Amino acid sequence: MNDRKYLKLRHNMWYFQKRVPKALRSLYPDQVLIEQSLGTGDIKEARQQRDILLGQLRQREQMLKAKPRPRQRFQQYVEELSQIAAGEPFVGPGVAWHEVLDPESTKKHDDPEYIEAYRMVTQGRRESERYGATLDEVLEHFIRTSEREEAHTEETRSRFKKTVQSFLRYCNEDDLPLDKIERSKVFDFIDHCRERQSGATVHGAISRLKTLWEYAYSRDWVKGQNPFDKHKINTTKGRQKKQPFTSAELRKLLEVMESQPQSMQLLTQMGLYTGARISELMGLRLEDIKEDDGVLLMGIAQQEDGKTQAASRWIPVPLPCHVAFKNVQASAADAGSDYLFHDLVSIRPDGRHAYAATKRFGEIKKKHITGRHDKGFHSLRVMMATALQQAKVDEYETAYLLGHSRKGLTMSYGYYSKGYDAQQLLAAQNKVVEVIQRWLENQSRISLSSLSDGEED
Repeated sequence: MNDRKYLKLRHNMWYFQKRVPKALRSLYPDQVLIEQSLGTGDIKEARQQRDILLGQLRQREQMLKAKPRPRQRFQQYVEELSQIAAGEPFVGPGVAWHEVLDPESTKKHDDPEYIEAYRMVTQGRRESERYGATLDEVLEHFIRTSEREEAHTEETRSRFKKTVQSFLRYCNEDDLPLDKIERSKVFDFIDHCRERQSGATVHGAISRLKTLWEYAYSRDWVKGQNPFDKHKINTTKGRQKKQPFTSAELRKLLEVMESQPQSMQLLTQMGLYTGARISELMGLRLEDIKEDDGVLLMGIAQQEDGKTQAASRWIPVPLPCHVAFKNVQASAADAGSDYLFHDLVSIRPDGRHAYAATKRFGEIKKKHITGRHDKGFHSLRVMMATALQQAKVDEYETAYLLGHSRKGLTMSYGYYSKGYDAQQLLAAQNKVVEVIQRWLENQSRISLSSLSDGEED
């Protein structure tokens, strides 16, 4: 969110200002804008107050949009009857509340929600088997909790919503009680989705449904076995490996990046000349930069956040990147940030530093280069691997530079070697730079090599 979105400064006082949502127009007759003084001139406090007001507005929208459902009616009856049962004598001495509020006396003998609520409260039960928590209800509660605690991005919350909609649509239901969801139905849903989606996509959907069920279980809204748990879904079969950009696409990409912030230019060039994963580059901290034997080095995955143990490595900063690298390094220091790519890094609860940068690169690629899904930032890693082979760089050096496992290549090296020195690594990297620059000078299509690993970041 923009730091000043929905905020207006007037006479050193911040105001909240937002157009009345369509769903809330009945609550704000004859008003176009919702405007309220936040009572502070401090921008940080104003942002906090704004976020609270936005949360309240979203909650009101959800309440007004909510359709009257049997469980909602049931819960309302339970709440009302529970308050009466726990309060002062309802009628008078010698007369209990349940003697005058039974379904017959209240003429609700044909209201199944009231009958069940009455039985549950009089019997002292906490949950009803007939009106248990529903999938859509748990989703709504989960989303509100996520927004309040800022536990997920808006895109992640949107995925949860779409997944629930997809499952309910497959079941041909508007909603389903959690305890009525059968494991066999989930199997059928997986088979149905697998016909048109990748294993990773289906696995992600089932994982989200599993999370919602566990969320309900932790609150004692459902019991038993999670029907979304322990499903074996092949996430590798049919996966598209990332393909390299052509020479023309690569030239166009670098040209387009010249109009982007210098950090975005550098990120792209570093991906091309080092083959580092975008998550590895976005995790670079200023403390992960040093000089050794006159070579500028950067430490990849030095904070124990690498994809594998072999991912942790010190590699040279490519010579074509030196000027931009030092500029971005100085900018990060001036900003007081720990991260090299301080203006691109995502500070998220799930630790994904590369989320925003990945999305931004993808948007640029799709708009200016190609819409193919099998080409992305990881294509640069594939091209680096190809360039290493074409430059005839030693396979062990290649594995080290790319952060691949070195086990099995040469056992004595794997157990005893302290690694290559900085000058050796720089020499190998310079060979790669020469190959890539030749690609940029001609029109030929870059061919895949056997080193193209097709990993996903």
